[in-house]
Amino acid sequence: MNYFSHLIRSKGVGQLGQRALTIGQRYGVTAAKMAQALEALAGVLEQYECQATFPITAVALARHPAPIRKLQEQGIEFAVHGWTHMDLGSYSLEKQIAHLARALDIFHRHGISVTGFRSPYLGHNGTIRQAARTLGLQYVSNQPILWDVVPASPEHDGRFQDYQHAIDFYAPWSPADCLSLPVWHEQIVEIPVSLPDDEMLVERLRATEGQITEAWTRILDQTYTRGEMFILQLHPERSLVCVSALERVLVLARSYAPPIWIARLDEIAEWWQQRSNLRVDVTNKDHCQYDIVIHGPAQARALVRFAEIVGESEAWGDNYRLMKPQRFSVLCCARPCIGVSARTDKSLVNCLIQHGYIVEIGEQHAGYSIYFDRPAPGEKGEKSLMEEIEAAEIPLIRISRWPNGARSALAITGDVDALTLWDYGLRLWGR
Repeated sequence: MNYFSHLIRSKGVGQLGQRALTIGQRYGVTAAKMAQALEALAGVLEQYECQATFPITAVALARHPAPIRKLQEQGIEFAVHGWTHMDLGSYSLEKQIAHLARALDIFHRHGISVTGFRSPYLGHNGTIRQAARTLGLQYVSNQPILWDVVPASPEHDGRFQDYQHAIDFYAPWSPADCLSLPVWHEQIVEIPVSLPDDEMLVERLRATEGQITEAWTRILDQTYTRGEMFILQLHPERSLVCVSALERVLVLARSYAPPIWIARLDEIAEWWQQRSNLRVDVTNKDHCQYDIVIHGPAQARALVRFAEIVGESEAWGDNYRLMKPQRFSVLCCARPCIGVSARTDKSLVNCLIQHGYIVEIGEQHAGYSIYFDRPAPGEKGEKSLMEEIEAAEIPLIRISRWPNGARSALAITGDVDALTLWDYGLRLWGR
């Protein structure tokens, strides 16, 4: 790959000169300046009793292992960000596996535990998950989702053009059509990344401190309302520029009730895998009573609506009540599950299960609250399907998306592409 042509494609010609200037300001000839930035960022997170995930290139780790080991001991997670800072989305499966294997070897040699991967430039293709899974990784975090939190600007505005260039490059999902949630498939978890990130706001839009804060707090509010997750991307090199916005996000995140779960990416991946594999038993004790037992992690909680509850519960929102015990009973006129025919499309069934609904294969006359007989993939997307179910005023039980009944999730992440000016210079030669 021609590294310079890739830079032009991802940054745009107008951004390259400005980028060279900021690199000179934010990095030093030694790792001291970046190590201080990382420590300061970790200190802010500690104030709010949370941690973060920093994907780091293996060559940068090999050159500067001491500050990385220190941060890991403080609870920071480090994910693989490639062996070098190259877009693996343009590689074949064989080259992806070789590149990641070389990176993992460096992590292991320096005693840095690792379970996840984020590609430089968020580059991915149809084989990147397979490559990560082949090497034993538990999650990838490459799929961007763009939130509509930036006011429209005139098309002739150079800042807007730079911002649009980034959007065109990333080709992100839209929250109007997709959900910002993990996806458990092929034995690996995909965790979408929220945009705009610090690079888009600071470098392209030249946003003020207040504008950065407004953009990120609006994403936090939207993901909370939707019950989804905000995977905030803040490169440590811009921590001083964005620290006020980060602190405001964390202050707000700690103020919501039901709460927001603030977690690292490895914790989100582990939870989503466990949750996707839990089992719920629903027993019809008599005509209208159903006994419910959750078999899964201790943090798994059930949400119940439009049914009389026998057991300890509390108000949660959206007509649901949160069950504290994992064994309880409900009184209702319909079986509070989603019934599906044996011929229903498997992708639809998997989608329902991942969203926490109790799904049973059965006959329509079995008295289910809602029933699907859809042999072919429907025209409606995942988001529309959830809206269809949630709009129905029917007895229903589902498992909360997040541990202990949290309403939404937040993760602080930030790629460590380099720690010194020399690291950046060596990137030009793919090292």
